[in-house]
Amino acid sequence: MKNRNEVLKRKIEGYLKKEQLLKNDEHKKLEKPFLAKSRKNFTVANLLFKISEQEGTRKLLNLASDFEMYDWVIVVSYYSMYASALSALAHLGYKSKSHAATIAVLKHNFTNKTNGKSLGAKDIHKLTKAYALSEQLIAKLIQTKTKRESAQYDATPSITREMAKTSLDDADEFIAKIEEILS
Repeated sequence: MKNRNEVLKRKIEGYLKKEQLLKNDEHKKLEKPFLAKSRKNFTVANLLFKISEQEGTRKLLNLASDFEMYDWVIVVSYYSMYASALSALAHLGYKSKSHAATIAVLKHNFTNKTNGKSLGAKDIHKLTKAYALSEQLIAKLIQTKTKRESAQYDATPSITREMAKTSLDDADEFIAKIEEILS
């Protein structure tokens, strides 16, 4: 455990040196705004899921009957999780410009605490998994913008309802865990 903490400390120092992570007590004032943003993003993800699921809602919004946004449910779910992670960092006076830096600070400061309020490896994995899936989708969007053929023939797996639902559930659990830790 001590070795793991030393490795994380060195990583954090490296992120600070590269300015991918900033430390200043002024950042503490961002804790509540990031948490509010997290909940707002989660609400948007839920709305996108409901639109994708409910024919009546699609009809009300004048959308095609087969309209679905499962890919964006995943992307917005990730951003809701990430905003809550940034809230946890702000609580400590950090501001992050890097997913990896955020994960390092979360692991170093919020895992394996004795007060019962901590993130487990499972929680960190949820955030990392959501990030990877979100990055795939965003990369696909960029490919589509710059080179339609590349995206058209890309081997990226199609997004399913189950993937979107899992992302929503993971985001809800992750945000709730961060809220519990910060309370």
